[in-house]
Amino acid sequence: MTTIPSSLYAAQSGTQVSDLYTSAAKSLMNQNPALKTIDAQWKRDEARLSNLGKIAAALDGVAGTSGKLAAGTLDMAATASTKGVTVRLASGTAMPGVHSVDVAQLAQAQQLASHALPGKDTPIGAGGTSLIRVESGQGSSLVTTTVKIGAGDNTLEGIAAAMREAGLDAKVVQGGTGYALSLSGKPGAANGMRVQVAGDAALLGLLTYEPGGSSGLRQQVAAQDAQLTVDGKRITSSSNNVDATIPGVSLNLVSTGKLDVTVTRASSAIAANVKSVVEAFNVMHASLAELGGKDADAATAVRQVQDQVGKALGKLDAKTLAEMGLGFSGSTLELDESKLKAAIELDPEKVAKFFSNGNDGVADQLAVAVAQQFASGSVLYKQADAIEQDMEVLAGKRSQITETASRQALLLMQQYSAAGSGGSSLFGILGAPPMSAFDFMA
Repeated sequence: MTTIPSSLYAAQSGTQVSDLYTSAAKSLMNQNPALKTIDAQWKRDEARLSNLGKIAAALDGVAGTSGKLAAGTLDMAATASTKGVTVRLASGTAMPGVHSVDVAQLAQAQQLASHALPGKDTPIGAGGTSLIRVESGQGSSLVTTTVKIGAGDNTLEGIAAAMREAGLDAKVVQGGTGYALSLSGKPGAANGMRVQVAGDAALLGLLTYEPGGSSGLRQQVAAQDAQLTVDGKRITSSSNNVDATIPGVSLNLVSTGKLDVTVTRASSAIAANVKSVVEAFNVMHASLAELGGKDADAATAVRQVQDQVGKALGKLDAKTLAEMGLGFSGSTLELDESKLKAAIELDPEKVAKFFSNGNDGVADQLAVAVAQQFASGSVLYKQADAIEQDMEVLAGKRSQITETASRQALLLMQQYSAAGSGGSSLFGILGAPPMSAFDFMA
């Protein structure tokens, strides 16, 4: 990053030097046509990536409900003795029984905060384009998010909004001395953040963070793992959603304390589990229908998802579906609960196997179809990867433009400073008064 040499402050006051540098940098950035093109492309990519993320989120609902019922858990239920943990079936390996759980510590995310400023909408720095790079995790788990701060975004509210648009958890908080930017990471001790800034010096001083080093942001809450004991075995987890501690059961930790988790098998659980699959499918369909009109990439991904899911359900026998109380109204799956309950009373094993037999049941087919959408060769994966690569290239180009403008602004400032202090041969010979900064840059 270009910095202002301390020698220039001797010729003029620090305020004058800073104002000249700020004005020059802002003017040069505004005059660069390439930057406007990059900004337009960046916003386009952000919107495309956001739409793909919404499609993935729509699939997650079906993945969770159908996945937990696949492989024969339709007639099973899991409950907790207190509200400190919520439980759900995650796979067909669940077996009836009672399990002892003791939660000693919840996982939590790191929280960073800037020092307080008088106003949340007050411009910070010159307003030129800057890049904020937020890293979390380590090694293969390293996640990097780059946020562009352009003209009009250089306020606490603007920065927080840009960070949220990029997928970060950021907000403006009010304290006794003013307003501050609060940034939260992901839970887990290994997910501590590092924040770097390229561009405006004011943002660099406000938002950088390096553990153990000098930083603008301060740590408010440290990242930590969840710690619990299940049936006498100690478990450490970076998330409060803990799997594999009890076979076939997923735990969501809410508070610390001791409790029991009970897994039972009962035909009364079948109706509720079938209803959850139907509801998740319809929510997914409605979400996809809305997202399909966002852009060409989203439309392509939506068509593939709908085609894959449609083929999965198309393999099911329509007559048997009707006997179980299920049918289609357009693309919406409808459930007649009275018919379903009657079928369960008549033959609960037949109903359970139709929906989940570990191979071609309704839940099994949905689980497989949804999983295919997240595979490395899927349209979602390929499109997201291509967009992220394009954004990395744009970020590099923007950084180069910002640095070039900063160097040019510094050169103008040095020339003006020399002229105003008599260092210029023109002013030294003529003895004329120094021109204004605005005239000098014209």
